[in-house]
Amino acid sequence: MKKIGFAILFAVFFTSLAPVFSASYDNNEFQRKSRAYTKMAESAYDEGEYDAAVDYARLAEENALLSAQYIEKMLLRADAQTLLYRAHTRLTWAKEKKADLYFPGAYQSAAEAVFSGDELFAAEDYPGARKLAEKALDSLSVIREVVPLPAYYRVEYWQTTKDCLWNIAKNPAVYDNPFLWEKLYEANKDILKQPENPNLVMPGMMVKIPSLKDEYREGVYDSSITYEPLESFLK
Repeated sequence: MKKIGFAILFAVFFTSLAPVFSASYDNNEFQRKSRAYTKMAESAYDEGEYDAAVDYARLAEENALLSAQYIEKMLLRADAQTLLYRAHTRLTWAKEKKADLYFPGAYQSAAEAVFSGDELFAAEDYPGARKLAEKALDSLSVIREVVPLPAYYRVEYWQTTKDCLWNIAKNPAVYDNPFLWEKLYEANKDILKQPENPNLVMPGMMVKIPSLKDEYREGVYDSSITYEPLESFLK
């Protein structure tokens, strides 16, 4: 009698676990079977059919466990799906902000993680998909909206700006290092009035600024714009 009562109580206990996990997944196939078998076990017990009551209680318990496993899986699925959606949304935003150009390493890492995460999600590896979604979001966290560094510098009159290759290279938006003036010279000596004389740059000349370490550059330097430090593009 005690064994029978314990079996029924055990089945009822597991049947009640689903609402604790998530009410939205409570009405699944296994939970419905568990409830049905629990009622059958109770009826058999009341009618004195103890062997049948034990069998029904065991079936109720088995299905309650299957229901709990199903609910856990669905919760893992929902969690992974939410994070992947956030990663997809952030990746789309990053693409719109040209992160593939300004932050190529972080963007590529995030894109690969999202793609692999989608594959694991389709294969029902929800913990793996969640981990990759987190990796993508971590990579995307460094991406921000920025003004690109200039690709050209328009030379102004010496009397006003003291423009020369040394001072241009010293500009924080260029190289922030005057000793890199030779990099500018090598990239522009074919347009110098006297190619053998790097000191002679003429007003109006468009000095090309080669990338130092593959940082993306576009447009002409504008003194009214506050550019981010070069080092922030080299991470």
